[in-house]
Amino acid sequence: MWSSFTVGSKEFTEQKILGSITQYALRAAGARTKDQTGLSGSTIVRGALESREIDMYWEYSGTGWTQYLGHDRPVEGAREQFRRTAAEDREKNGVVWLGPTRFGNQYALARASDVTGDLADVDELSDLRQYGAAHPEEMTLCGAAEFLDRELRAIQKTYDVGFPAPQVYQNALALNYVNVAKGSPCTFAEVFTTDARIESLDLTVVKDDRYHFTTELAALTVREETLKKHPELEQLAQRLGKKLTEDTMIELNGMVDLEGRSTDEAALHFLREHGFIGGP
Repeated sequence: MWSSFTVGSKEFTEQKILGSITQYALRAAGARTKDQTGLSGSTIVRGALESREIDMYWEYSGTGWTQYLGHDRPVEGAREQFRRTAAEDREKNGVVWLGPTRFGNQYALARASDVTGDLADVDELSDLRQYGAAHPEEMTLCGAAEFLDRELRAIQKTYDVGFPAPQVYQNALALNYVNVAKGSPCTFAEVFTTDARIESLDLTVVKDDRYHFTTELAALTVREETLKKHPELEQLAQRLGKKLTEDTMIELNGMVDLEGRSTDEAALHFLREHGFIGGP
C-alpha cells in the first residue's frame, strides 16, 4: 500500500528532473509526496537519505562506489560498476539501488570546437601534457565545487598534467558550458555527457583515453527498511529506468537548459510520453 514519501535530489538540472519524475509517478500511483529536491551536493543529499530526512533520490553508481564506499578506482564496465556498487552499499549501509536507468552520466572535460592552433589538436586528455608544456598560461579549468573536490587531483595524476591553482575557476555547473564556449576564463571545463548544451554550444568533449571517468548508471536509492515496507517501489523504479535512455535524458535536460521550461514540465512530458500518466 502506498504511503507518503519525501523525494530528494541534488541541485543540477538532471537531478531535479529525475526528482520531479519520481514525485509525479508516485502521486499517479496513489502516494503522497514531499519535495526536497535541489539539495546542494552528493554528500548533503546522501546524508539526508541516511538520516531519514528524505526517503529516496537518484544516484550514480560511480559516485556511490568512490564517495560513499571509499574505493579509489572505478570498476570497468557500467553494468559491473552498478552491480558491485549496489551489492556493497546494501550490505554495508542498508541502501538499496533500484533500477537502473538505461543512460549513464559521466564527467568529462570539454573545450570549444571552433578553436585554432595547438588547442585544436587536443582531442584526447593525454594531449594535455604536451599542450600544457607549450602553453602553460592556457591551462585554465572551470569546474563546479564537487568536481574540483572529487576529481581534479585524481585526473591530474592519471594524465600527469597540472592545472595551476590560480588558473582553476570554481563556479556553478551551468557557467562551465558558457565560459568554455567563449574561452574565458577557461580553456577547458567540466561537463556532463548527457547535457544538451554540449551540442548547442558546439563544445568538443576531450576523449578520456585512459578511462579515468566511469559511465555511471543512475538508480533510485532508498533505505532497505523503506523498500521492505513498500516493495512496490522496486517495480516502479524499474519501469522508469527502462524508459530513461541517454537520448531521452539529453532531450529532457535540453527542455530545461535550452528551452527554458521547468523541471516539472520536462518530467510531465516524459511521464505522458511513456504512458505513466494521462494527459493531452
